[in-house]
Amino acid sequence: MNASLAAATTLPDAGAYAGNPTLDTDLTLALAIASRAAYDYYQNPDQPVTAPPGYVMVDHWTGWDALLLSGSIESFGVVFQSSAQPDTCIFAFRGTDSDLDAWEDVHFIPTTFVPTAGSVSPTPWVSSGFYGIYDTQGEGMTASMRAQLFALLHKYQPTQLYVTGHSLGAALSQLFSLDVAVSRPMGERPFSASNINFASPMVGLDSWGSAYANQIDASLSIRVYNYWDYVPSLPPSTFDYCAVGTGFRTSFYVDKEWFPHLLARHALSNLTVVLDNALPLTPQQWQGSFPDQVAGETSWTMVSTYPPAGADVRWADQAQTLMKAEATAAVKAG
Repeated sequence: MNASLAAATTLPDAGAYAGNPTLDTDLTLALAIASRAAYDYYQNPDQPVTAPPGYVMVDHWTGWDALLLSGSIESFGVVFQSSAQPDTCIFAFRGTDSDLDAWEDVHFIPTTFVPTAGSVSPTPWVSSGFYGIYDTQGEGMTASMRAQLFALLHKYQPTQLYVTGHSLGAALSQLFSLDVAVSRPMGERPFSASNINFASPMVGLDSWGSAYANQIDASLSIRVYNYWDYVPSLPPSTFDYCAVGTGFRTSFYVDKEWFPHLLARHALSNLTVVLDNALPLTPQQWQGSFPDQVAGETSWTMVSTYPPAGADVRWADQAQTLMKAEATAAVKAG
């Protein structure tokens, strides 16, 4: 693996990157906790999850993970309700946590997005893998994920909805946010929705980006991500996908390691540590170190720096180019 794909060799100057919006500290950390809880509920639904402060878990939903001619029903998210304001809810989607999820993650052949009600222009083209989880009613399911989500909105009648998720969950959360914005499920009732998601891959083509921007103000949809994480650069640029909303860039990696350690860069637990330290500051950037939070890798030290200036690096493109070069060299050597 080329060292240029691994980590920064020098710390950026303080304040080098000025492109971040200002995030609400308590809300952002609460949504990170909710996103973690969505994973925990999937892994062990019989155990109570850790709820964001002031919230209680009240419900959950499932989705269909398809693989060729088979598939399975899996838990995909949880609903939290504010104890003080019951009309405030969090819908949190979980990320990749099974082999079938991983198949959907790389299934980037686009398909058209159709809202639950109403119409959207231009017609969004999105990942068929993500959309399949959101829209499919698999064998044994009484309702698709989409239908379950809208039923939960009807059940709890929130006037303030916060939508969140990590990785695959972040992608699904953005599909849901556009659907809510277009379909307006609460009718004439005042209804506000916003999305803060974590480490999201790109969800769709330029038509998706345009439709999303037409329906959702960029200040109400925030992508929090690590500059060194490969996942936000997926799929490779040959697919012509684009990111939506406003990006909030952090910067962290494994200290003194030439190998990229992709999971450590992508982990929600590590991202949460950085946010916990950065968000109370002005500007919301943190330079420091901490133990890697990924299970089994606590001997590594993570380094958080001020985010580098300039455009995001398409790490997926660089990795693709490197693999092609290595394959060519192997053929020549053989």
